[in-house]
Order: sequence, then structure tokens, then C-alpha cells
Amino acid sequence: MRKRFFFWTIVMMSWLTLYPVYAKDMNLIITLDRADLQRRVDRLFPITREDALVTVQLRHPQVILTEGSDRIGLRLQINATAADLFSVSGLARVDGVLRFMSQSGEFYLDDASVEEMQLEDVSPLYLDQIQQIADGVVRDLLQDRPIYMLGQMGESRRIMGSEIESITVHDGKLIVELALP
Repeated sequence: MRKRFFFWTIVMMSWLTLYPVYAKDMNLIITLDRADLQRRVDRLFPITREDALVTVQLRHPQVILTEGSDRIGLRLQINATAADLFSVSGLARVDGVLRFMSQSGEFYLDDASVEEMQLEDVSPLYLDQIQQIADGVVRDLLQDRPIYMLGQMGESRRIMGSEIESITVHDGKLIVELALP
């Protein structure tokens, strides 16, 4: 019995030394809770964009993390004025996908767009224009300004060559898995 145990131990150890271990099989898991993201996003707002006819202001962002999703949402208060003829307020829901810049350790919200807008008493002509302007403002703002940077919670700021392997929301937290090079 004892000889058999040693025999199998040697066989297993030999097999393990022959089995290649790849660094790319190792991944780094980063967990960001809604409050951390909220504090960072709050610093980006309010923002105002003016067009020839319409002025749009976005403020009071609320981070939305939907269970099981791989996207990040924002609920924003929107104020719009059209050619000094009328002023409206309402809510907009923005949705985007996370992008990681390994050189800087920063996370950005890409492909952000206004998915839903609730404004009362606005003609479809103005509503369309307001939504287009708001969409452009959100896209421009979020693709160039990081919503989170590694190192704020003790993580390594630089994970050279890392790419996002997966993103999911679980228990109100954003779970980001980075594939190490």
C-alpha cells in the first residue's frame, strides 16, 4: 500500500513537471462596487453642450449596475432649452460598454448612448434634436474621461498588455476579469 502511494505520487509529480503552465491562463479579477463608480462619475458632471437651437445640460448622474449585465448605465437629469422658446427637464438613461486602457490602468465607458429619454410636453421635432445632442455629449464625454482608474483601491495601476476577458454585474458589484499577457 505504501509503495503504491509513493509510486502514484512520483507519477503525479512527473506529470506536473511536464505539464506546461501558461501565464495567460492566469487572470486578474477586479471588483468595483457601485459607490466607488458613483464617486468617480459624480466628478464628471454637470456638463452643458450648446447647439445653434438647443442647449442641453446633463447633471446628477446615478450609476446603474444591472444584475448579470456586462454594461454600465447612468441615469441623468436633463435640462434642455430650445432657441429660448421653451425649457424642459426630465430624465435620460445612458448605457455603455467598459473599455480598459492597460497602459494607464483607466476604465472608460465606450459606445455610450442615450437609450431612453423622458421629457414632458416636447414636440417630436425638438425631442429628436435634444436626444441627438445629448447622445453626442454623452459619447464625447465618456469616451475621453476615465470613469475609474486602477490604484484607487490598492490595485496595481499598470497591468501591461492586459485585456478585458469578461465583465459582469453580480450582487451590485462590477466584476472585471483581466486576461494577463
